[in-house]
Amino acid sequence: MLDDFRPLELITLAVYLLALLWIGLRSARQVKTSIDYVLAGRQVPGLIVLATTAATMVGGAMSVGFVSRVYEIGIAGAFVTIGAYLSLICTGLWIAPKLRGLNLITVGDYFDLKFGKFARFIAVVLCINTMGAAVLAQMVAMGTIANTVLGLQYEYAVLIGAAVTIFYSTAGGLSAVIKTDVLQFVILVGGFGIAAVILCMDGDGFSAMAERVGSEHFELTSKWSGTRVVTFMCAVFLGESLAVPFVTRCFISKNPAGARWGVAGAGFLLLAFLPLVTLILGTAALASPTVNEAVAAAGGDVQIAFPTLMRTAFHPLFAGLMIAAIIAAVMSSADSCLSSLATVAMEDVYRQLKPNATDLQLLRVARWTTAIAGVVTACLAYFYRDIVDIIEFAYDFWGATIVLPFVVGTFFYSKAWVLPTVIAMVAGFIASGSWRMAGVPYDFSPALFGFCVSIVTLFLAYVICRIFVGFRRVDSPEWDDEALGPRTNTD
Repeated sequence: MLDDFRPLELITLAVYLLALLWIGLRSARQVKTSIDYVLAGRQVPGLIVLATTAATMVGGAMSVGFVSRVYEIGIAGAFVTIGAYLSLICTGLWIAPKLRGLNLITVGDYFDLKFGKFARFIAVVLCINTMGAAVLAQMVAMGTIANTVLGLQYEYAVLIGAAVTIFYSTAGGLSAVIKTDVLQFVILVGGFGIAAVILCMDGDGFSAMAERVGSEHFELTSKWSGTRVVTFMCAVFLGESLAVPFVTRCFISKNPAGARWGVAGAGFLLLAFLPLVTLILGTAALASPTVNEAVAAAGGDVQIAFPTLMRTAFHPLFAGLMIAAIIAAVMSSADSCLSSLATVAMEDVYRQLKPNATDLQLLRVARWTTAIAGVVTACLAYFYRDIVDIIEFAYDFWGATIVLPFVVGTFFYSKAWVLPTVIAMVAGFIASGSWRMAGVPYDFSPALFGFCVSIVTLFLAYVICRIFVGFRRVDSPEWDDEALGPRTNTD
């Protein structure tokens, strides 16, 4: 840890945090209904959808987490992130317009509409698990960054970062989240990109940096087996596919075209530069003697590599901006996931228990959920501190259970697939959990294993149902996608 006091870093960071609080207070005045709070009125332009989607994707895992993985295992740490950006591209191009065409609020609504109440229950449980883990990972990242950069005790660092995020998310809802995301998007894309260029131009350039770390750093399987690398990238793809914040980005767009190009555009943009930037940042950290000394002094905690690099490689003013960029990346994911948890609590839990709830009651539930979920995950951040491990836990169950039903419901839905899909969801969940408990045999990702099991189960269940239950494909209009649920105005 670095103990020298650098006022410019603190001033830059303080100004940034105050700006977030101001945005939250201003956005609170614009929240009139529960839909305003959780879906920003469904009137977000496509370009803003792109910015908020990209900012949400680049959270603690995709910044601090995977830069530390590059530092630890080499190029494989950057390679596996490609799965996340491909998931946005696939979701945006082929699924987002269809989701926007339905007048829905949550992932649970979609599963209820397509597959029934039990499927909704499973989806809601997975949404809470995945979003809770995602918020927890961001809290850990905030604590790690502030601890490394400011010298604050980790527990106090978590408290400060959590307090700011919880305040503006609770006050302004998704409107505040989107506005802060746009600011965070500009800071993190500009900051990360400029930092990578400066590091490559410093000294003799990237080639000299690469020579210092050795050729093994650039071998894909130098630290992980080929199976581990490929299946983990698939787990990242599945875990990020149709995650609740990205489905929400589909719902908030003004129209289907905005949903398509907003979500897919974020994927294309991030794919074009972020894996390379992640590789450069992780390699620069490994090539820095100062960073290596700091990691060794911290007991081998590689998660401090990125923040330490920012402090030691740049002028204090730019270092302050880069620290703000890292904080931006973390907070943009934390606030989106808190907003998603609030939406789930409001729509999938409270409204189901109290169908006649007033809009004021729903709004109150959403706000209280945001605050309580933030406090609980901040407390858990004292006990669980490996960012990528936390995210991988969420990936395993989400990817194995939720992704396949979205594919079925979007591309070849009919009544005959309802029961087989529900059975496949249960099978995927059990398979993924069992594979994790078995210690991940053969380095094969639990998410991918559970997903494969769910595919096999789906088709076996479909055949068995047709034989023994007598299901037949229903082609009547009541089962056409166009007839499912009321549509929003897409003009």
